[in-house]
Amino acid sequence: MPLNEEVISAVAIGNLKAISEQPAMLSNLAYSNTVANTNLSQQNAVANQQAMNELGISIVAKASNTVSNLGPLEARSAVDILTNDELAQTIADLKATIQAFASK
Repeated sequence: MPLNEEVISAVAIGNLKAISEQPAMLSNLAYSNTVANTNLSQQNAVANQQAMNELGISIVAKASNTVSNLGPLEARSAVDILTNDELAQTIADLKATIQAFASK
């Protein structure tokens, strides 16, 4: 039983269409892979940026906690450094003594 010419022609046209569309399909697949890789790299960059921001927040919190929660020894040391003028007074006394002996 011979095949109908229209069936043979339809199968040939279908095969030709499938073969001719293959480069476009491969190009679309390559483009979708590129888009997916770009998307993943951007997600990775955002995740890294978020992790660095969280690390910065924790560092600032630790530093402010250290500054605001001083113990008695650290608080007294800070007060002595900022307000105690013993060294300055000693230098002034020595200078006055030298001037007193130099003027005689």
